[in-house]
Amino acid sequence: MIFFLVSVLVFGAVAAAVVAITVRKQEQAADSLRSRVGAEKAGQRSRPEAPGIERDTRMSSVPFLDRLLQSMSFARKLEMLLYQAGATMRVGMFLLLVAAIAMVTYLVGYIVLGHLLPAFLCMGLGALVLPLIIWHKRNVRMAAFAEEFPDALDLLVSALRAGISFSSALQIVAEESPEPIRSEFAIVVEEQSLGVEMREALGNLASRVDSVDIKFFVTAIVLQRDTGGNLTEVLDNTSRLIRDRFRILGDIKTFTAQGRLTGAILTCLPMAMAIFMIASAPEYFFKMWEKPEGRTILGVAAFMQLLGALAIRKIVDIKV
Repeated sequence: MIFFLVSVLVFGAVAAAVVAITVRKQEQAADSLRSRVGAEKAGQRSRPEAPGIERDTRMSSVPFLDRLLQSMSFARKLEMLLYQAGATMRVGMFLLLVAAIAMVTYLVGYIVLGHLLPAFLCMGLGALVLPLIIWHKRNVRMAAFAEEFPDALDLLVSALRAGISFSSALQIVAEESPEPIRSEFAIVVEEQSLGVEMREALGNLASRVDSVDIKFFVTAIVLQRDTGGNLTEVLDNTSRLIRDRFRILGDIKTFTAQGRLTGAILTCLPMAMAIFMIASAPEYFFKMWEKPEGRTILGVAAFMQLLGALAIRKIVDIKV
């Protein structure tokens, strides 16, 4: 019965994903057609509208799923996570893909291993695959931004010393810097050209990029605009501060490498042994699971394992 219900859920998730992809392709085709022939009919005059910035805030191409996600608070955080990772998919498509992968891995685990517990374990691991990939891409993109940001500040300072205005200097950074610096500063320049104030555009930049360095930069710019002073010197000092932070962080990673490796091994070893026992000798492992005492021991062991991993992470995670 459970196998049948899960099969129905897999079919529903895959069907919903196909529908979402089809609707998205139709919307892209319609947008392309409107951009070619124009949104107004021939002979009609375009009425003047107030300038504004419009952004596609839909979280799914399916209207019902979009309304459901709009009412959930975690969907906004997930949307920001997808943006920071550089992913182009919507939140609804992401959740559908996670559900489809989880159900497929459940079916594979049930067919191969023949037990519900390892099948649910496979489903949990399958549900984590796509979020872990997105999280890894987000960390890589944010690390690349933090690594290239001091050079972008140096370019900005050089442009200001040459007598260029701050807005034009931002344009130069948006054109000459590598990704993801280029795309983020291009959004700032575009927002300015559409009438957004500099303070708000820089605040949006700080909210999009999860980096302490960019918050230092935005704070320095805002304070200089409020109190005055030499902007070139302020940005030069900010660049020097960021480079010093990188040097200190490199030293900390060197000193805590052994602790981080120990934590990773101690965290992964029990789970690897449990998976190995379930795959090689399930009858030996399930004897513990069938008794209440065994389940209690497993629960306590998992809880202590989680506490140990959190403690090791807290020790080696040194803030600068």
